Amino acid sequence: MQEIKKRLSGFFEMITSERFFFYYIISVMIALPVMEIFDEKHSQSFASQPIIVEIAGYVGIFAIIVHFLKHQNIKYYLTDLLYLLLFVFALLSAVFTLNKQETWHGFNYDEWLFNFVGYFSLMFAGTMIHDKQMRKGILNVFILVTVIQSVVAALQTCGIYMIECYYDTDLILELKRSYGLTQHSNWYGGLSVLMFACTSGIFLFTQSKLIRNITYAISILCFYTLLSCEARLAWVGVAAYLIFLALSLTIMKFKGLEKEKLLSILKRLLLLIVGMALVTAFVIIVCGKITGKLELTNSEISSASGEKNNVQGLGSGRVYIWKFGLKMVPEHWAFGIGLDNYKDAFLKSPDFHEGMFSNAKGHNEYIHYLVTQGVFQLITYLTLLVYAAVTGIRNVIHNDDKEERFINWIVLGMFFGYAAQALFNSSVVNVVPYFWITIGMCLSKKNQHYFGYAKEHKKAVKA
Repeated sequence: MQEIKKRLSGFFEMITSERFFFYYIISVMIALPVMEIFDEKHSQSFASQPIIVEIAGYVGIFAIIVHFLKHQNIKYYLTDLLYLLLFVFALLSAVFTLNKQETWHGFNYDEWLFNFVGYFSLMFAGTMIHDKQMRKGILNVFILVTVIQSVVAALQTCGIYMIECYYDTDLILELKRSYGLTQHSNWYGGLSVLMFACTSGIFLFTQSKLIRNITYAISILCFYTLLSCEARLAWVGVAAYLIFLALSLTIMKFKGLEKEKLLSILKRLLLLIVGMALVTAFVIIVCGKITGKLELTNSEISSASGEKNNVQGLGSGRVYIWKFGLKMVPEHWAFGIGLDNYKDAFLKSPDFHEGMFSNAKGHNEYIHYLVTQGVFQLITYLTLLVYAAVTGIRNVIHNDDKEERFINWIVLGMFFGYAAQALFNSSVVNVVPYFWITIGMCLSKKNQHYFGYAKEHKKAVKA
């Protein structure tokens, strides 16, 4: 009996260790694209990814429960409380759903309860990674994912496909848009913002000449596929990322960043922008892309501001989708209309009629959370994002470890780029796990203040 207890104790210690959470994160990151390749070879596109994230949910919540039961005399952090609240409000949304069939058994966009638990658990796991080498290891896996996705996406722009695109197949194949292993060009647009911000960020901040050259080439390839997916939301994400870089470099100049290092970063940023400009010219002139989207944007703006006053047509009908979703909020404000139920915002509307355009995604992550999971979940999610941004910024400005500062800087750029494009994009099971990992990386517990920190710190100062 003692031997069994000893082995169980060792097992529980192992699955609550920093190393376990590290391998948990990178296993999910690698499995999502790699397993999709095998699926597609057997003509079963988009089959494994939801299951991988669901398994991550079961494994993650088990490890986290064991963590808190086994280590009871530990410090607690805001992210611990937010993890609990995220789970509770997602569960309540599933329980009080308007359409139990879709929430518990549906396959609209695989918004299963334990897929969300997978997202939340990946975030929590990220907060548990303190070791600098492990944090760098996660960024290296981001590079690997970028290579896999970008190569597949680049081949698609040449008309070389492992399998046809799952959604909007005819249009995407006809225009040779890139969609990588995500099964839609908009989804790839969101993922490509994260990948581009990561690889270009490493290029900007690394001290290794070899890594600098490799990541520059990868980031330029990624940017080519980002433009080739022709998702305007990706442009928004890249613009936000570049604005973040400009503002952060300006702030760090006044915060005492070494002049030599600042000049090196600025030179690399200029080289990055030149590469982006050349790729943009190639995509427009040689590939004949982007101009159609620019014309569409101009047409939408003209239609919205002209006599037609067609505001609902903006963003390929996104305002129309938001309008129907938000109509459900007054009556279902607390816990929303249910996981994977956004389509019910149309079906249960008094304005609904046969043949009317409807959509099962909100095309705005924040509105989607509000409509499907309610006000309490949206507040919890926004609190997490604001906390991640504040904590990340603080640890870029005040971190004395130069390598740690640059890791935080890279991750923060990824965070802002993705958060901006999320205004026009929806979370999907094969993309959004990477963002939750990014949030966790911004919130490593060694960079957070624990509950009671202020009081304890004040006592230490007085003593």
